[in-house]
Amino acid sequence: MEVYTTENEQVDAIKRFFANNGVALIIGLVVGIGAVLGWNYWQSHKSNVLQESAQKFENVSTQLHSSSAQGIEAAQKFAAETNDVYSAMIGLELAQVAVDKGDLALAEKSLSDALTKAKTDDMLDLINFRLARVQLAQGKADAAIASVGNIKAKSWQAAAQDIRGDALLHKGDNAGAKAAYTQGLESDGSQAIRSLLTLKLNNVSVL
Repeated sequence: MEVYTTENEQVDAIKRFFANNGVALIIGLVVGIGAVLGWNYWQSHKSNVLQESAQKFENVSTQLHSSSAQGIEAAQKFAAETNDVYSAMIGLELAQVAVDKGDLALAEKSLSDALTKAKTDDMLDLINFRLARVQLAQGKADAAIASVGNIKAKSWQAAAQDIRGDALLHKGDNAGAKAAYTQGLESDGSQAIRSLLTLKLNNVSVL
């Protein structure tokens, strides 16, 4: 790097620098400002879209729980057209309504679709848990085992092993069911789930 010893030389050097690089600097400045403004706009846009989605979710949820065919159709349409957490939430509600109506196929589809829209690990665990229960209720033991296998959080493991044990028992694997119930008891779980696991373990032990 050149060292300029007089003030005039320094001024001349600055002039030459801007003469050679001024356009690039201006473009860089404009691009930088544009990027900041664009990012702020995008964040504001996302916030507005999410707020709009939340309002639609409330309306569709109310329709859904009216137990009408139109409510179910509205929920399915909202879930298909929305790609955020509210889509996953309406999928959970739609599945519960379907279960109450005895439509386990619709419940399974709603939960499977909700998995693709879930944004957090906690929600993924919840959806996989409910999906496994619906699959087991349909006699799809292998699918239920696969779903609980996707549950990650330690706090879910006792309940997950409860379903896994039931699925293995459905397949006639008594030893596997016993191991699952035992593993569930060794995990952190509520007193209610621990009591249920103990009961199931005692029953499978005498088979």
